[in-house]
Amino acid sequence: MKNLFLAATLLFAGSVAVAQTTIDVPKYENAVQVNGKAEKKITPDEIYVAITIRDSDNRSRSVEQSETRMKRDFAALGIDVEKALKVTSMANSPRKRNDLDTSRSYELKVGDAATLGRVFEVLGEMDVREAGVTRLSHSRIEEFRSEVRVEAVKNAQKIAAELAEAVGQSIWYAVWIQDGGFYESSPMPIYRTRAVVTADVAFAGAADAGSQGLDMQDITLTYNVSAKFVLRTR
Repeated sequence: MKNLFLAATLLFAGSVAVAQTTIDVPKYENAVQVNGKAEKKITPDEIYVAITIRDSDNRSRSVEQSETRMKRDFAALGIDVEKALKVTSMANSPRKRNDLDTSRSYELKVGDAATLGRVFEVLGEMDVREAGVTRLSHSRIEEFRSEVRVEAVKNAQKIAAELAEAVGQSIWYAVWIQDGGFYESSPMPIYRTRAVVTADVAFAGAADAGSQGLDMQDITLTYNVSAKFVLRTR
């Protein structure tokens, strides 16, 4: 019986100890919650172009011959073809009885709008009918994203400090910081060779697809964050 009583006593004491460690949780009622935002504009230095060459583009030469010429002309522009150009797909489709239309698709990466303009001039001269910019990026995009994140949190802290100052208080530390995510605005040029109809071109000052020295529109990185800071009286 003594052993039973002792066990019950120890169990009760343990329950009290657990209760004491869990009820003492700060509620942070004296706190300020704010949103922070930061933005950065980046001129892309990675421009990706999708190109498809078909036998039907020019009946006087095969896909292989067109590829050889394209590589030669791109190299003449200063493009490292081995690194910047890769084959993404190859296909044969029926054209007539016992006749196939061979096609080969590529992805080309260039570093600036001026080179891009010259690339499309080359493709236009070759009568390539399928080519367009697919995406824009930057070689240091992750570094820039980190910078924007940090700036957004600092802006949230600044706003919280200003609000606290208005009521004669100051901020102490952050209770929590919530990621609001990135919004990446990347203007996508619909840019075609002169062998097809030129659509809306998202380059500043570009009158047509054959223009050189085009100014690429910037990528805009926007980051949002929410944060809650504890208030303290001075």
